[in-house]
Amino acid sequence: MVSVPLSDAQVRELREKYAAGARQVQLADEYGVRQNTVSSLVTGRSRLEAGGPILPGKSRKVTSEEVVAIREAIAAGTPRAAISERYGISHQMVSNIASGRAFADVGGPLTNSVAARARPLTVEQVERIRERLAAGDDRAAVAEAFGVSHWTIASVVRGATTGVAETAGEDDEVVQMRRLHSEGVSQTEIARRFGTSQQRVSLIVRGSSHAAHGGPIAEPHRHRLGDDEVRSIREAYAAGAPLAELAERYDVTAALLRLVVTGRTYADRPGPITPSERHA
Repeated sequence: MVSVPLSDAQVRELREKYAAGARQVQLADEYGVRQNTVSSLVTGRSRLEAGGPILPGKSRKVTSEEVVAIREAIAAGTPRAAISERYGISHQMVSNIASGRAFADVGGPLTNSVAARARPLTVEQVERIRERLAAGDDRAAVAEAFGVSHWTIASVVRGATTGVAETAGEDDEVVQMRRLHSEGVSQTEIARRFGTSQQRVSLIVRGSSHAAHGGPIAEPHRHRLGDDEVRSIREAYAAGAPLAELAERYDVTAALLRLVVTGRTYADRPGPITPSERHA
């Protein structure tokens, strides 16, 4: 694709659409430019003077003093969106710092206790999220209000996250994970709902961890991708689809897909090979 020059008005319009939730791949197709051009525009790495909302891009390095200040600000109730803007880092990095998944050796109050860990959204919460979005509320503000990531909000919008029913008492999250998986919910989506890693979900639903807990145990298997699946994955990735999205669609890990699209596995299968990894 040959990128076409955009006017300042088009750049502002593109940035506004991205801030409202449009994906970079969609915007690249709509405006006839490359995805990396969209990324540079929406993060302000290029055409900053054109105006429009600028969103944080790849998280910059933060100092130990800033990490402590960020954790103290979150503990004091400062919205994470405000912290993200103040320090020029992504919302995800703010969450990683707050929980201790990043800078684990640095001090400051953490929010990674069992009580603070994200719980799956209930059916009622999903409905309230949709009502607020329909009323025009900003996605980042809604994510902050419900204590979930912007990925979860996007999942609610496209109907992939429907919420879990309220239970009498506090149901064990291990049982909930196994029940959701037995109902066909992907490991990626379960990980998002519970604020944990897909690897942990995989171990739980197959009984490799928390063996003494209840809930349906999935039959052990290794998902083998067929020729059509490999071709579809590689074509979608070459067209700009993120690995995280493809991992959810095919219920495999992003790590495996990274090997697939670069040809380090299934090398003899069809589909375009990406010689060098891009940002997923």
